[in-house]
Amino acid sequence: MSNKPEKPVWMSQEDYDRQYGAASNDEASTILGNNSKTFMSAPINGNGSSTASQTPPALNPASSVSPTEPETAFKVQKRRHERYDQEERERKKRAQKLREEQLKRHEIEMTANRSMNVDQIVREHYNERTIIANRAKRNLSPIIKLRNFNNAIKYMLIDKLTKPSDVVLELGCGKGGDLRKYGAAGISQFIGIDISNASIQEAHKRYRSMRNLDYQVVLITGDCFGESLGVALEPFPDCRFPCDIVSTQFCLHYAFETEEKARRALLNVAKSLKIGGHFFGTIPDSEFIRYKLNKFPKDVEKPSWGNSIYKVTFENNSYQKNGYEFTSPYGQMYTYWLEDAIDNVPEYVVPFETLRSLADEYGLELVSQMPFNKFFVQEIPKWIERFSPKMREGLQRSDGRYGVEGDEKEAASYFYTMFAFRKIKEYIEPESQKDL
Repeated sequence: MSNKPEKPVWMSQEDYDRQYGAASNDEASTILGNNSKTFMSAPINGNGSSTASQTPPALNPASSVSPTEPETAFKVQKRRHERYDQEERERKKRAQKLREEQLKRHEIEMTANRSMNVDQIVREHYNERTIIANRAKRNLSPIIKLRNFNNAIKYMLIDKLTKPSDVVLELGCGKGGDLRKYGAAGISQFIGIDISNASIQEAHKRYRSMRNLDYQVVLITGDCFGESLGVALEPFPDCRFPCDIVSTQFCLHYAFETEEKARRALLNVAKSLKIGGHFFGTIPDSEFIRYKLNKFPKDVEKPSWGNSIYKVTFENNSYQKNGYEFTSPYGQMYTYWLEDAIDNVPEYVVPFETLRSLADEYGLELVSQMPFNKFFVQEIPKWIERFSPKMREGLQRSDGRYGVEGDEKEAASYFYTMFAFRKIKEYIEPESQKDL
């Protein structure tokens, strides 16, 4: 009986003999016999090596067993099916996207022709954006610097005009992105209304996740500009009116689809505010829009401008044909695209002088109005140490200064303006309009 270890299956006989010495005929037969289920024994010559023309594959570590032909055919067929399925999914996805784009184009044309209300498109867009945003990581957004800049503007604006214990009404509150900002201001109640039910649901989730907010929050689905707020607020008796603050952030332009909607929006604001309360917000800067439109000759049918971040497209050239003036302060529609945020949604120019005139009619006096870039430069020295290190980092440009740069600069600091009004008198609603 030999005291050499048993030859591993993966080791060739030649390597085994070299390491442990040649085996006797009996030993070799025993070794090969153990593998007889797979290979037949081969005669052993005098030097202990096999006389077979080839070392059995299972005993040779360098060899591999080729799959049988049916197995190979099955794998090839499976790969073909997988590739076909993937191509089919991509084809269906492209077809679906094309149908959605065509439907969106049709809706925009109907809105431009005044045969469809913009509310439907806005509601659908923000419902969809809420779902998309839930799947995405905010810090990977290609416009994260722009978002940081806009948030900084709102922090400054809210802090400047809001006092501790104030009651705040936000029209078009979206997903509740400003809840923490109002928490920092120390308010006592926040009432948020938005036309998108998906956004309101997301705002509820956000509020429930913020354990350190110590003020009351009421979130309501409703049309802020198309109907009286009483319709949406009736089921919520906890709302405390009149309010100290009414805010509209990046949404008042939807109200300027018609004069009726614009007046309803200002009436809702005026009826919600107490004397001395403030109405403030952020809107596209009509003077910047006019500046851009003035560069187009009259033969350009659809004036359009933008960059890799944003794009503005007017549906016609009526502004140019009317001696470079808007034919009406209402209904001047353009579509707006903003990377990772707004997908060609109809918006309306808000001529600021028209807004100021309407506000004055409803008892609201202008306090201030400034383009974002000017307001930011004015306020940032007071704020840079108040912002968190993460916020400061998010606002820092490549040159070390604070703000936005590159393509994001025009899309944020030039395209938008802030405004603030103070209520100085009550608006007496005519009897003929009280039921409207």
